[in-house]
Amino acid sequence: MKRILPIIFLTIVNFVSLAQNSGESLSEQISDLYKAQEYKQMINICEQQLSEGQQSAYLLYNLGNAYFKDGNMPKAIVNYERAALLAPNDSDIQHNLSFAYAQQPDNIEHVSLGFVPRLYQKMYRLCTVDVWAGCSLIFLVLLCVSLCLFLFADKLSIRKISLVTMICGFLFGLTSFFFAQSRYSELTSHEYAIVMEPTTSIKTEPMTTSMDLATIHGGIKVKITDEAFGWYKVQLGNGKEGWILTQYVERI
Repeated sequence: MKRILPIIFLTIVNFVSLAQNSGESLSEQISDLYKAQEYKQMINICEQQLSEGQQSAYLLYNLGNAYFKDGNMPKAIVNYERAALLAPNDSDIQHNLSFAYAQQPDNIEHVSLGFVPRLYQKMYRLCTVDVWAGCSLIFLVLLCVSLCLFLFADKLSIRKISLVTMICGFLFGLTSFFFAQSRYSELTSHEYAIVMEPTTSIKTEPMTTSMDLATIHGGIKVKITDEAFGWYKVQLGNGKEGWILTQYVERI
């Protein structure tokens, strides 16, 4: 047993060391390719890593940078948006995303969120889904313990404290649960998409023969509200709605 423990320990250390070296070599490789202006090769490496399930804001951000430098603005924007979903408080991602949108030719005024929805969004984006779920579980345990103390404690002072703790545990637990649910929904709903076609039109109906409602360009962000017969019903930032072929957009 004394011999097995050091072997297990060394195995774990070697595994962690290999993982760190692999991460460092990948970031160095991406950095070197960017400096050498080998953007297509950089795109291939990032896309390969993502296809293997290594989703990270770092990879998506650098993939967006590579597409931007390669002149593919819609692809750059969609990857910046995906990176921003994973790391919404990263200033570099937000800066590059804003700069990429500034290159987009459509001058559509977006309807901004109200103060309360914007504040709620900022709050649930402070932590990951796992953190909010963990907080919710901790407050649930606190609630159960406080309830037991309230029901079975003999001293009035303990019962008063447990009552306050129980109420706080319930309120904070419920808040953490809703924050976790909102963050999870934001990451998995994929209700927003980026137009990939250089120039296209949104239609009044899901048919190629229907009337054009508006002409839009690649890189514009739309909200998908419905789907039918190979068409998406989309909403522009100004609230205008129409239909576009599914192959013309890429979900974020």
